[in-house]
Amino acid sequence: MLRVLFVCTGNTCRSPMAEALLAKMAREEGLDVKARSAGVAASDGSGASAHAVRVLRERGIELTHRSRSLTREEVRRADLILTMTTRHKALIMHDFPESGDKVFTLKEFALLDTGVEELYRRLDRLYVELEEKRAELQRRFSIPAGGRWTKEAEEAWNRESKVLLEEERDLLKRIGRLDGSLDVADPFGGSVEEYRRCADELETAIRRILDRLKRERNPDGPRER
Repeated sequence: MLRVLFVCTGNTCRSPMAEALLAKMAREEGLDVKARSAGVAASDGSGASAHAVRVLRERGIELTHRSRSLTREEVRRADLILTMTTRHKALIMHDFPESGDKVFTLKEFALLDTGVEELYRRLDRLYVELEEKRAELQRRFSIPAGGRWTKEAEEAWNRESKVLLEEERDLLKRIGRLDGSLDVADPFGGSVEEYRRCADELETAIRRILDRLKRERNPDGPRER
């Protein structure tokens, strides 16, 4: 069994939708995959967004969900951790460095068979450096977690992270295949149409992943389109 953990921010929109979609799609394909989800800034016990519930119902999925915060135990139990954004990925790699070889953004993992692995590895190191710089500036300027940054702190960030951010733009441009983004846009607070677009984006990436899992299980079979 492959244990997959999806991670977003509040665990009420993107990651629970991805969890539910993967569970349904893997079951239909006969793949032994168990999905869970969590949030890097979640309040335990919150229900899923009403729009998320509606959009999944339109796809034949009844979502029953309570949010959970990301814990070391959740990270340890997962075989594969798929985040909605590069920031989520960097936070996990910073807080749980032992998990580095199993953490990917969803879109990144969906395209791992396209020959861009080394560029992704370089992005991994870069995002960890950026997260370390952000944490160092928060300590230097006494900014609490989730607190508002002062103008002085923002100027220091722009100045001291400039080279890293330029390298990030270059790598993303070279990867190219993801339309310049490794992130799944957050629909929180948006319209039901935004949630539908998000679900489409999640489903497309998950389909690519499941197709690859099927090929790995049956390498001599026909390739999925």
